Amino acid sequence: MTPCARIFVDDDEDLLTKGAIMSHTPTPPSQEETSKRARSEGDRQSNVLAFPFGKTSAARSIQAELARRASAPAKPAATEPRPDVGAIKPRYLNDAIKDTRSRLYPGTVVIASLTGVTVSQAADAVRQVRYGAGWLDFSYTPPIRHTQGNEIEQALRLLGYVGQWRWFSDQPTLAAYLKSRTGVERDHPSVVFLSTHAVAVSGCVFCDVLSRGVVIDIDDAKGRRKKVSRVLVLTKRIAPSKIASRTPAPKKGASSKLDRLFHEAIKAETNAARVKITPHEVFVIRPNETGWYWLGSRENVEDQILMPRSDNRIAGNTDAAAAYRAAMGH
Repeated sequence: MTPCARIFVDDDEDLLTKGAIMSHTPTPPSQEETSKRARSEGDRQSNVLAFPFGKTSAARSIQAELARRASAPAKPAATEPRPDVGAIKPRYLNDAIKDTRSRLYPGTVVIASLTGVTVSQAADAVRQVRYGAGWLDFSYTPPIRHTQGNEIEQALRLLGYVGQWRWFSDQPTLAAYLKSRTGVERDHPSVVFLSTHAVAVSGCVFCDVLSRGVVIDIDDAKGRRKKVSRVLVLTKRIAPSKIASRTPAPKKGASSKLDRLFHEAIKAETNAARVKITPHEVFVIRPNETGWYWLGSRENVEDQILMPRSDNRIAGNTDAAAAYRAAMGH
C-alpha cells in the first residue's frame, strides 16, 4: 500500500468497521483540484473567523457597530469640576464690618478688609490658627487683640488668600514706600506692617483701625511717617478652609419639645440640681455646690447623648437620654 493510501485508510478508520472501505488506490488529485481545494478551505476559514457564531447578519451588524465606534472621535476624559475661588481683585478693599461689641484691633480689621469677611469671622480665623478648631471646647471665647504677622498670613490662607513677603532692611516711611511700589505691589491688596500695627493697602485705597475699618483714599491715611518693616502682597486665591465658629445652634423640628427633652436628658445624666443651656455651651449646678460648672459646648454634649460611647463624660444610658435620642430620630 502506498503512503498516500495508508493515510486515507487511517483517516477512514470508521468506514473500515462498516465495511465501506474502497478497494482501489485513490488517484492523487491534480494540481488544479488541489488549488481549488485550497481556495475553498481558505474561504471557509475566513468565514469562520469573521463570523464565529454562524449568524452572518448579526455578525455583520456587530462588525459595523465596532467599526463605527472605532472611527468616532474620542470623548475627552471626564474631570472633576474645580470650585471657582475667583481671582485677586486689584486696587480694591472692603469696609471692615464690625459685628462684635469689643473694640477694633488692627489684625482683624486688615483681614476683614482684604477678604470681605466680618470682624468676628476674621477673629475666628485667627483663633483657629492660634488654638486649632478645639477652641470651641473652651469655657470662654478667647479674645483676639494683638496678632503677629505669621498669624495674619495663616488666617488669610484659611480664608483662601495666598501671598508673598517682602522685607525692608532700610525701613522706609509709609509715604516713601507708597511712592516706590512697583509690579504687583502697586495694585494688589497687601498687608503693610508699620512700626506699631498692620494696615491694608491696595492701589490708591487704604484701611486700618485708625480709619475705623472704613476704606479711604491713600492720601488721607494717617501715620504716613511710620516705618515699614515688611509687606505681604496677596497674589493668588485658593479654596478656603472650614473655620470653627460659635454660630447659634440650628433649630430642629419642634424646637420647644426638643429643648425640653435635651434639658431633661442633661439633668438626668449629670444628676444636676440646675441646668443652664446657652446657644453654644452647657452649664450645670451639681448637688452640694453653689457655682455653675461648665459641662462643655452644646454641640459636644449633644453628640455624647446621641451617640453614647464608653469613653464619653456623659454615659447616655438614662431613660431621659433615650427619649431625646428617639425624638431626634436616633
